[in-house]
Amino acid sequence: MKLRNILLLFSMMIPVLSYTQSGYLAGISIKGIEPDNSLISLHLGGYGAPRDGRFTLQWIKKGPAPEADAIVGLNDRLYIVSHGNLLIMDPSAKDAKWEKGGKAENIRSVAGYNNELYAVNFQGELIKTKLHGGIKWKKVGSADQTVTSIAVFSNKLFAANGNGSMWWADLTKPTLEWVKSESVNHIVSLTANSRKLFAITAEGVLYQVEPGRIDSKWLKAAYINGQTINEEIRHITILNGRMFGISKENDLYLGEHRSEGNLTARALAIKSDNSAVIILNVDVCGLNDAFIRQLKQEVYLKHHIPALAIFVNSSHTHFAPVSQNWLTWQEPNQRPDSLYLNSIVKSGILAAIDEALDSMVPAELSFGRGATDIGYNRSLQNHPELYDPAVDVLKVAYSGKNRESYLFLASCHPVHSTAGMLHYTISANFPGVARKLVEERTRTSNSLFLQGTAGDINPVDNGEYITGEKLANEVIAVINRPMTKLSGPITSFLDTINFPVIPWAREKIAAFRAENIDKPSDVAAEKNVKWCDLMSKYLSEGTMPESMPVYINTINIGNWKLIGFSGEATSEYGLEVKKMWPGKLISIAGYTNDVSSYLPTQNHIEQGNYEGKESFFWYGMPDIFPKNADEIILNRIKSLER
Repeated sequence: MKLRNILLLFSMMIPVLSYTQSGYLAGISIKGIEPDNSLISLHLGGYGAPRDGRFTLQWIKKGPAPEADAIVGLNDRLYIVSHGNLLIMDPSAKDAKWEKGGKAENIRSVAGYNNELYAVNFQGELIKTKLHGGIKWKKVGSADQTVTSIAVFSNKLFAANGNGSMWWADLTKPTLEWVKSESVNHIVSLTANSRKLFAITAEGVLYQVEPGRIDSKWLKAAYINGQTINEEIRHITILNGRMFGISKENDLYLGEHRSEGNLTARALAIKSDNSAVIILNVDVCGLNDAFIRQLKQEVYLKHHIPALAIFVNSSHTHFAPVSQNWLTWQEPNQRPDSLYLNSIVKSGILAAIDEALDSMVPAELSFGRGATDIGYNRSLQNHPELYDPAVDVLKVAYSGKNRESYLFLASCHPVHSTAGMLHYTISANFPGVARKLVEERTRTSNSLFLQGTAGDINPVDNGEYITGEKLANEVIAVINRPMTKLSGPITSFLDTINFPVIPWAREKIAAFRAENIDKPSDVAAEKNVKWCDLMSKYLSEGTMPESMPVYINTINIGNWKLIGFSGEATSEYGLEVKKMWPGKLISIAGYTNDVSSYLPTQNHIEQGNYEGKESFFWYGMPDIFPKNADEIILNRIKSLER
């Protein structure tokens, strides 16, 4: 093992201590993690319904287009084949209009590559022309006569028909040799960018695939959902990273993400003497342990801040692109877009950390608590007392800067709304509304929300704006009341509690699968079948997880204690931990460092409700927790006295 990895491992096992304290340094940073429009269409995480998925693509009408037989984008221009002519337009021009570029007779589809246009005609001939020196088509080969659409991806020409067949040929070779593969049915148009091949079908379903991947598979990327997409797009192309489409009615459209534009990664860095901590919130549904470990290692190697001092909380909005694997869900949920997760989310987090650390200045920290009725216990409705109404606020007043930042924590699922266009809209949900209102009304540009123990807590009001307004009002009320000044050293701890996995017997898995098979359009039954197949695969390959870890991240900043549970911690955990230290300033978060399952209590497990049973199948976990999981976890926290 390399020395730096040994040092990293050692740093995760011991607390960071500072016994002398002469004041705090603090810095905060906000970085956007909105997906770039070149990502075309992403799937939103958080729900298994509707069965067809929730995709971010919407079509923006740009104006009428001539009747088109085919479209392609190349060298900043759009080219369409219309009534035997090639028409050209620069969509970025102020007075963009279609102009005649030459003849294009008898052409079914067209693609662009290296300043040349390739086309397939109705006789199955492959022809091409250079763009400079006039349009002069010449035959360069043949294609299957059933081919209806072509596109170029990574030096390869792909050709598809409407019957589920596809061929590709290497354009760098002197002679084109077609290799047959499979695709989806009813393709009417193909296009590609540098990462993916896209196809749209006669039914208006957009598919995508990453050619060359070992697990390459056509996945749905958008469809006519009756809310954000109603257009019948017949021709698609990608130009300068953006997807264009021409509809059945001959209108030109530009694809973009439907978004409220408020997804962020926010970092608060606090230092005392030689001890520093970073508190982060990320507007995603959840992040898994493997991602977080890699992230923390990069921070450690750059800033020498150990993993236990980096507190990564997910807001758990159900309206951010998929950011972790949901292996028992429909296919678009099963793996996040790698470019979005690593180049946008991860880079945004790292940039926020860098800036927060670089911007640290002397600051006074104060803590206050209020209460709000934004949520209720959705599963244990006979126990209304099992809802923590606390609104915890940390005020950061920067010395000599006449400015402040605010961290606030509350517990409630960000699940507005399950109907209408908002269901398909990227959004930070009510945490984003609350942050915006707090910043506007306090004239600050920096606030940070932490999600509490909200595993079984849903909003009482119907709408992110109502919930966000309520929360913001209480945060501001706390700020305007006397608050408790923080003083004392900073310490950090990261503890793990492992629950052994007892795998189901093969016979039990087979029986459960048989109960759920052949139930078309039943999302829950499909999930159970996928879970059974996943467990069978683990057993066959010998890769069944041996344990299900629960991580407890504790940060003490003077007389304030912040504890973060991994997973979707239910409300009773927060309530019980606060009882351990009566009179102390204690804030409890869930969704911290790893969101790989729910964290239920005995109440949930005995009732066999969603949090206590079914959710483990949705998460693809190999087992559920034992009935006394809460007792084990709470006793461990008490005994450790972190």
